[in-house]
Amino acid sequence: MGKPTQIPLEVISFGEPLIGIYPPPNRSVTDDVPLLRTWGGDTSNVALALSKLGHQAAYITRIGSDEFGRSFQRLWQEAGVNISQVQIDDEHRTGLYFASFRNRKHHLIYYRKDSAACFISSKFIDWEFVGMAKIIHLSGISQAISQNALEFSFELMEFAKKNDILISYDVNYRPALWGRDVAKAVISHTINEYTDILEITDDEMSLLGWGKEPGDLKSSLSRVPLVCAVKMGERGCYLIHSGEETWIEPFQVQVQDTVGAGDAFDAGLIVGILKKLPLTKLGEFGNAVAALTCRGTGPLSMQPSMEEVQKLISSTQ
Repeated sequence: MGKPTQIPLEVISFGEPLIGIYPPPNRSVTDDVPLLRTWGGDTSNVALALSKLGHQAAYITRIGSDEFGRSFQRLWQEAGVNISQVQIDDEHRTGLYFASFRNRKHHLIYYRKDSAACFISSKFIDWEFVGMAKIIHLSGISQAISQNALEFSFELMEFAKKNDILISYDVNYRPALWGRDVAKAVISHTINEYTDILEITDDEMSLLGWGKEPGDLKSSLSRVPLVCAVKMGERGCYLIHSGEETWIEPFQVQVQDTVGAGDAFDAGLIVGILKKLPLTKLGEFGNAVAALTCRGTGPLSMQPSMEEVQKLISSTQ
């Protein structure tokens, strides 16, 4: 395990990292083509994007003591992500996913059952270190991979709530991981009891029965979080905060792959909140980080720096 850096900690992200295997654009992993290896996992992507944007992030997870797990350790350390809370598992492997492209859309196949991250344990967590964070980020995927992970997510959020740490929650509903009724119950409870910063897509709203338009979200929640962001892909995003609602149009870039765009948006939103940006600027910043990430294959290759984000925003003003 690495040692905490001296840079003040701002965000802790919790979840499962995954190795991604990609074919060339518009091809399948079953084709006889060269394959590209990259690193993925929604909350790992967020931690790495935050670091690329110049903010100190830490990651909580459990990885296998295998080559893939060690490659993640090197990746996070080189990016400046604090890994003092990363647990090493000698019995279970780091998870994988395979991507294919059909009609310019990606289709993912996961090999994550009983991965090391499923066996996350709070007994190895330094809670004093966690208490240094300003924001804790997690997702529905973080909760859905196992009962262990689900229970740990609530321990983490209870701690955050008691210590005035903001909770960022990306719904990231994956039907393959859990049934709709269970997912809806857990997600609703998480939002209504703990969430301060909510990230959700318009597709997820529809799948969970929360309406088809972003403005429907308020009537579906018993408590509206501090900031709600509805991610709408090529239609931009819709933000709700303190009675104010606004739609922010997307930035136009040459899209190579959309995997990781939502995670990049989350990182941009978190940075904007740390910077206390007004609502429209907050949405612009999130959209810009997401758009720039779409220029490459996989979630990491084109994650932008702060300079790149500011340049894109300035170019449209």
